[in-house]
Amino acid sequence: MQALKNNLKSEAFWLRLVFMLLTLVLVKIAAYILVLLVVAQFFYRLFNESSQQTILEFSNSTGRFILQSYRFLSYQTESKPFPFNDWPEAKDLPQAQD
Repeated sequence: MQALKNNLKSEAFWLRLVFMLLTLVLVKIAAYILVLLVVAQFFYRLFNESSQQTILEFSNSTGRFILQSYRFLSYQTESKPFPFNDWPEAKDLPQAQD
């Protein structure tokens, strides 16, 4: 019961709620953007033998942003995602196929 009282009075607790709500909105937008990137990459690959590197990198970093956001939303980390920190870099990209 004491935790409830402390949390209701805690400015940090309510401020985190504001960050979480904003993060939820941004994740929803990012998910739609990721769907568009998937469709764009599919059509690019339809007419070419390799992936479009820019789409590949941006979709990778968008996926990393979504992961960081869900980790923040589920209390796995206190580190806030973009726009409160830097946009995540694309990592572990597949090797270019010749």
